[in-house]
Amino acid sequence: MYKGQEREQGFEQEFEQGLEQAKEGEADTQGATRPLELAVKAHQRYLLKATNEDLNEAINFYIMAIKSDPNIPETYYRLASLLHQNGQIGIHAAIEQCREALRLDPANANAHLHLGYFLAMAEEIDEAKTHFKAAIRLKPFGSARTRIVLALTLLENRKGSGCKDLKNFAQALYCLVSGSLLFLGDKTGMKVFCKNIVNDLNVIKCKLKGSIFEKFNKDKEAYNIYLEALDSSKDSAELYCRMAKIAVKNSRFEVALECYQSAVVVSKNSPEALVNAIEFVSQHFPDNVDELLDYYTILAGHNPTFSRCYYDMGHLYLKKDDKINALNAFNMALDNDRNNPYYKNSLAFAYVQLEQYDLAIDLYKEALEANPDNEWSALIAQALASIYHQIKGNTQAALSALQHGLLLTRDKSQIHLATADIYYDLNELDEAIKYYTMALKGDMQNAKAHSRLAMAYWEKDEIEKAVAHYTLSLEIDPEYDIAYNNLGVVYLDGLNDYDRALKCFEKAAATNPDYVLAHFNCARAHEALGEKIEAANKYQLAADLNETKPEIAKEVIEERLFGLFNT
Repeated sequence: MYKGQEREQGFEQEFEQGLEQAKEGEADTQGATRPLELAVKAHQRYLLKATNEDLNEAINFYIMAIKSDPNIPETYYRLASLLHQNGQIGIHAAIEQCREALRLDPANANAHLHLGYFLAMAEEIDEAKTHFKAAIRLKPFGSARTRIVLALTLLENRKGSGCKDLKNFAQALYCLVSGSLLFLGDKTGMKVFCKNIVNDLNVIKCKLKGSIFEKFNKDKEAYNIYLEALDSSKDSAELYCRMAKIAVKNSRFEVALECYQSAVVVSKNSPEALVNAIEFVSQHFPDNVDELLDYYTILAGHNPTFSRCYYDMGHLYLKKDDKINALNAFNMALDNDRNNPYYKNSLAFAYVQLEQYDLAIDLYKEALEANPDNEWSALIAQALASIYHQIKGNTQAALSALQHGLLLTRDKSQIHLATADIYYDLNELDEAIKYYTMALKGDMQNAKAHSRLAMAYWEKDEIEKAVAHYTLSLEIDPEYDIAYNNLGVVYLDGLNDYDRALKCFEKAAATNPDYVLAHFNCARAHEALGEKIEAANKYQLAADLNETKPEIAKEVIEERLFGLFNT
């Protein structure tokens, strides 16, 4: 007893919450003396066009009708139907409001129809059939919709039970046939049906005219035709997509974005509209990360096993530097496709961002073993080698991974470059030079390889070769700040050419104003030229920048700065 009362009270509370949500958008209807009539008209418009504006207007007018006269039964089941369709109340709350309508008028056939419909949704099939039959009995010649809904309920129930219930099937067939015949005499149903036909024909005509205009590059005319057709079309999402494509064709990307957003709204987040919006935003507004995440989240709700959806979300979270959510998204992608090497690679990268290197190594190995593509796998080998070398200090494992990568890829220059870097770090300069040279044979336009080879030659005191390769590096990439700085060091410390050194350091600092080492070396060049004031200013600038982006020990800068005036 008490539990039942508590449940019913919960339904009432849920329904009241739905009313309160609807009241937030209540339209200004001052002077309206017949809210129920206005509600019915808005309801009919919604059935024809399926627009949110008509839906909200109908809900608001039904609320006003209940306030004006709470004893009209049709307001309860109609409002319950719309609120449930709008997601503002649940099935059980809708059922209770239909029962309230029947309490006010037990002989109301439409109330029985709506109650039966919601009971069927709640899988209370026997009671639903009782109310469907009551509706047919009360209004036998106006029961077309009831008979058709009852037929579908019986067929669905038979399908769900998995048994060959000939009686239910025969009854369903009878209701379907009789309902179809009676529909011809249903004035309300035929009126709505004819209006739908007229509207659909008008929309088809507009689409045809628009398509013709598009073929003759009359984009403005086509766009306006689609825009006018929106008011009478249930399929306005398709029209918005057509308008968006015209906008894209004319580079009106902001307009296209609004059209795709509207398509998502009017289609009530249909998967097709979401995919169209995602593809467009990803291509033209890739920085709208939050919007893309919202679309992907809704899309994942439609299909929770769609692994690619979680995979793309993971990369979006990485773009936001949200490492935890990225990790969760990649895990969900892998949960739905356990053997996908691309998902394993992305999950490994997420673990690297969280400094979980052992887990990353295991996943990279699994991705390498799958080897879906040789070139891709070669990149994975480099990532694995980087962890072994830079994090684990295991140079043998790193070199082994790179050798494996060499067997996979045609373009070996990047792996040769990575191998050379390891030998350079090991101070095995001859091997480093060998592999830098091999990297350049595969790609002579690699500015980074020239710069690193120059650095190895500098370490071996082969100054001319160092200058030559730094110069080649800068010819390939005139904005390469590190190469400018390092060439300046060669001129300053190797050739005592202070003027050339200063020019290189100034160029490096101009290219990258936050480059602490370039400013420090610029100060050294000024000091070598006897320009103490300029040197002091540069040392101070380097010290200031070093506070936020440390590159040099603080004591080193201070020692050079204070030493300027101690001699």
